[in-house]
Amino acid sequence: MVNTATSTADSELEFGRKIFRIGPKDRPFMLIGARTAVITVSLWLATAVIAIFSLVDGSASITGAEAFAALTGNGDSYTNMIVVEWRAPRTLLAILLGATLAMSGAIFQNLTANPLGSPDVIGFQTGSYTGALIVMLIIGGGSTQTLIGALIGGITTALVVFFLASKRGFAGGVRLIIVGIAVSAMLASLNVWILLTASVEDAIMASLWGAGNLAGTSWNSLLLAVVGSAIFIVMAAFLARPMRLMQIGIPFAVALGQNVRLVQILAVVAGIGLTALATATAGPISFIALAAPQIARRLVHVDGLALAPTAAVGSFLLILADTVAQRIDPESPLPVGIVTVSIGGVYFLWLLIREGRRKSHVSWQIRPGLETRTKSCAQEP
Repeated sequence: MVNTATSTADSELEFGRKIFRIGPKDRPFMLIGARTAVITVSLWLATAVIAIFSLVDGSASITGAEAFAALTGNGDSYTNMIVVEWRAPRTLLAILLGATLAMSGAIFQNLTANPLGSPDVIGFQTGSYTGALIVMLIIGGGSTQTLIGALIGGITTALVVFFLASKRGFAGGVRLIIVGIAVSAMLASLNVWILLTASVEDAIMASLWGAGNLAGTSWNSLLLAVVGSAIFIVMAAFLARPMRLMQIGIPFAVALGQNVRLVQILAVVAGIGLTALATATAGPISFIALAAPQIARRLVHVDGLALAPTAAVGSFLLILADTVAQRIDPESPLPVGIVTVSIGGVYFLWLLIREGRRKSHVSWQIRPGLETRTKSCAQEP
């Protein structure tokens, strides 16, 4: 959002909306709408409530006092193992990966100007799964090698998709989505073939990872995810303003001195990095990157890029999905990816019904006018 107001107060009205300015009064580095701030804070509070619930509830019931004692280092060995070693890193990783996947989806939807331009549709997550399968079932590597293989697979797939979709420069729009779907379909077939040629035990383990699974999360994997994603989150935050200017129009952004090609390249790097790290850590978790940006835009009533509420929505959705997955059958929890796919399916059914009703309403309003114009034209000599 470009600040056109002349007031120097910390809060002011801009285009009829109340905003808060962060930074120097003459050149603030961030403008936050009041509605956006309230909804973002509310989502993070709801995420914190679900996170606390996930720490105390499960197959081994832990009271709130016992969980607090374990987190502060005063619990017994059994409670420390349950809360600190098992549940806490899984909960924090769900919050982090939800935010990174959602931000990645927002970046690619902004670049392609299409709500379907998310990493799971374009095929980056499928490529990460292919890289992990090659390491797990063909090369025979461990967890660290699997993570590296997933990263290489996701990045390689992204490069191939962008190369095939490029036409006179940067790839974008419907062309990128179509090429991504085609590459994703081919890689999905390759993944099935790799699973069919593996032993039953190895195929089951690989399939569980491919469904998107946060089980077995450790502090080491959480630390790697935090360090890796922090770089790309900071990069995305700095790119938010020029990307919003580009969404208004490329000529407008160029007139304001933006290096459009550099911003596009850096945005692609940030989006691929956020997706690849999340997929390499927990497997391909679908629909978070696709649905979270759209839900955030509808909540804050913003058409452009909104990274802060999008990250909050992504974290809320993933921690909620993981909590539901663990509570359906505490003795044998479901992979979180199965729940996110279910949530995404329900969301898109609602979206299709809503869009269908809106189009029918618009066509009903336009048709009488068209008929009148047709009759008047036919009566002209």
